[in-house]
Amino acid sequence: MQHIKFNKMVPAVLAVMMGASGGSVALAAEVPASSAAAAPSTTSASAAGFSDVKSGYWAEKHIYKLAAQGIVLGQNGQFKPGDNITRQEAITMAIRFAGAESGLGTIETSVLPDKLTVNNYFKPYVDLALEKGLLKSAEETDLDGKAWGTQPASREWVTKILVRAIGKESEALSAAAATSFADNADIAKANLGYVSTAVKLGIAQGMDNNKFNPGGSVTRAQMATFFSRAQSYITPAYTGTTRGIVTALTPNSVTLYAEGKSATYALSASTPYFAAGADTRVQASELKLYTRVMAAGANGQAAYVEIVDPKAQVETITGEFDRLTDNRTLFLKTASDYPKYEYDASTVFLDQNGSPIDPKNISAGSRVSLLRETYSGENKILTIQITSGNISKTDTGTVAAVDTASGTITFVGSAGASETYKFDSGSIIRYGNEIIGLSDLKAGSKVRYTIENNAVRTVEVTESVERTLTASLYQTSADGSTLTYKTDGGALEVKLLADKAEVIIGGKSASLQDLIPDKTQGDRVELTLNGSGEVTRIVVKNREATQLSLATVSSYDAATGVLAVIDTAGKPYAFTLDANAKLAYNVPAPTLKGIEPLLIKGRGLNLTAVGSRLISLELVYKYEGTVEQVNAAAQAVTLKLDDGTSIKLPYGTTGTVVQVYGISGATMANVKTGDRIVASLYADRVALQSVAVQTTRQFRVVDTTPGSSRLSVEQGGTTASLFVDNKAIFNAQGAQIGYAGLTAGALVDVTFSGPEVSKVKLSDSMLGTIQSIDPAGRSVTLLTSTGAARTYSGAVSPLNVSQNGSLVSGLRTLTAGQHVQAVVQPDGSTTFTIFQALSKTFARYDALTQTIVVKITPGSAENNVFKVAPEAWIHQGTTNIGVQSLVGDDKIVLYLNNNVVYELVKQ
Repeated sequence: MQHIKFNKMVPAVLAVMMGASGGSVALAAEVPASSAAAAPSTTSASAAGFSDVKSGYWAEKHIYKLAAQGIVLGQNGQFKPGDNITRQEAITMAIRFAGAESGLGTIETSVLPDKLTVNNYFKPYVDLALEKGLLKSAEETDLDGKAWGTQPASREWVTKILVRAIGKESEALSAAAATSFADNADIAKANLGYVSTAVKLGIAQGMDNNKFNPGGSVTRAQMATFFSRAQSYITPAYTGTTRGIVTALTPNSVTLYAEGKSATYALSASTPYFAAGADTRVQASELKLYTRVMAAGANGQAAYVEIVDPKAQVETITGEFDRLTDNRTLFLKTASDYPKYEYDASTVFLDQNGSPIDPKNISAGSRVSLLRETYSGENKILTIQITSGNISKTDTGTVAAVDTASGTITFVGSAGASETYKFDSGSIIRYGNEIIGLSDLKAGSKVRYTIENNAVRTVEVTESVERTLTASLYQTSADGSTLTYKTDGGALEVKLLADKAEVIIGGKSASLQDLIPDKTQGDRVELTLNGSGEVTRIVVKNREATQLSLATVSSYDAATGVLAVIDTAGKPYAFTLDANAKLAYNVPAPTLKGIEPLLIKGRGLNLTAVGSRLISLELVYKYEGTVEQVNAAAQAVTLKLDDGTSIKLPYGTTGTVVQVYGISGATMANVKTGDRIVASLYADRVALQSVAVQTTRQFRVVDTTPGSSRLSVEQGGTTASLFVDNKAIFNAQGAQIGYAGLTAGALVDVTFSGPEVSKVKLSDSMLGTIQSIDPAGRSVTLLTSTGAARTYSGAVSPLNVSQNGSLVSGLRTLTAGQHVQAVVQPDGSTTFTIFQALSKTFARYDALTQTIVVKITPGSAENNVFKVAPEAWIHQGTTNIGVQSLVGDDKIVLYLNNNVVYELVKQ
């Protein structure tokens, strides 16, 4: 089938649409009065608006836009925004939205499948939707005696229509049949791929408590919002709608130029004005000449006006006037040339004050500014204005450019013209109560400026864009709300920190605690300030400080406060420690007196110093890394840390606790070279108190209890209940999914640190068909259920083969065409489980027990009930299908492992 193509989709366009729903079904609101006897009168938008869509209503903009374009209709002057939308209404809107109404047939010629009942008016729309692939007859039917068309459009059904509408059905059919929503089980299995694809593409999201609410209804206001936001990604032409450049503007009319033609719309006091990217109304005064605008309405009356791009589609050319010719050519003069510009009878000539003048009165040598349009392709000269002479004025406008090298500022003034003026030593730029430099003035800032004798005297920033400044970090408040810095002039200034202010050190993300403030040698930082003057970004440019990680104490003299340390490369340092240093050790309120007894030889520490003075000091009680050696004779373990350095830590025959998952009473003999461990030291001496060995095991999920953070798993017939934090659960690609992303029966790799769970990750598991085997190269290529080919290499890690729960011989057991499941094990090896094929006739599916019942020969003792694995791949050819779509007597092939269905193919 042919799909109605939507080129793109705005991320999260359904974020609003998929919100709360309510109200009753309003069928007549999308049916013209002529289509049904005694139907209420229907209306498209007019400047008068809808009586039940008040100014400021959250969906006001989207309702008026679509109504003005004829995509949605009203009823007796009302829109009924809170009414639930029916399936036939939703399909009707979709066809109008796509501009496909020209393909509609008639009520008489429209033929719909049996048990697909709609009101007569909607028949041509549903017929066309079936033809275009928005609907599929096998999936749509009357239900419980209720006509299909009047059934409410549910959230999961609308999601399916949307995914098809944007041409992503093939992706949905190959998507994993699971979502991370807590109510994943409530989503029809046939729709899971559509929902997961919509979430992945950002066009759908969940509701409160991480639920999707698949059966929830969708209101008319929500549907209008979706179509409105998606409109910039399709290209149909709506009757009465023009998107173009404003070429003429009066209080009562606007003229738009588009594709070589002009369209004029009447404006009234009731005409609603909006701006792209915002949902609230703007004033009519925001409509400007030469900006890009969309207007819609009937009979030349604008029922909706949207400012698509507020930037004037013009450019300014300045120069020295030389002469005009009789054929309407203007020549400028440069040092080496006389560039010429053609103009026509519509070009307006203005003097320095903006008043019209006769072009013959322009004197050679005058400075002129040419305003030239850039929207038609003809580059017509719109105005020619004299700018020569000593200019002194005050104006408001926007900073277009700042050239610090030449010391000039270019403004776009209130009249829309571009002007460039010199900045000198007497010029002052103010932002609030602050004097800022020329380099701090950013393009896009709204300003009020004063010019005296062609030079900038004052610039007052009235509404700023982001700006940056460089300074030395002096202090940060204890609560992290403010930052004090020292300017290059030596002045101290305090700024509020914006919520979630970004900190960058060495090109990497850091935190406020990683910054080094100091009264004399604090971090040199580049601060980014938003329009409200809050610090949104802090980038450390250079540091005067010395920072050492995992250094060790050589000696400490409490009388002088001199601390001698050795870094990981063996280089010695000496620093002075006093009570002003920020201290951290194993007490809530650290003091100098408390830390001094702990500064014993060999103790690990992290420190920051400015010169010889310690700014911060942190004792190290824990190391994490990979075991290089366990020397039982010397009772020491050598650990390679993540930064590549090695450290030797002593342990005792008693007193060092060793924790390994699954091993009771573990000792250092259970710690092996290559193990990753977390080694914790005693608080008062340099010796290992405990060692937690990191291990990873593969389990199958039995059940989850998110409320108590418990995960029940099974391995080899043994079950275990694990405490797992919701944030420690990830999918196979490493994205956080929480408990909502786990289903009973799923394979997971659980990583333990000692006996504690540190991470749970869905196992890397693929269903598919063996495409090829390379015994020499020790590799297997699998054509996966997603349609992609994936190669597993035995040169990197072992490849094993399993059948009916037992490991069998190597790769020679595999043959091309076999149906298998490939699972990557925690040790990196891959196990291919070969499935047993069984051809049967489908009888029914029991959703409660998740089992398939097949037909057997009467009197036969063969098994006819099979459990369906949670990750089962169910398809017909290359098309994924839901198990609910199977009907009695369907011919199917089951692919089994230990009588569990992992793949089902409908013949």
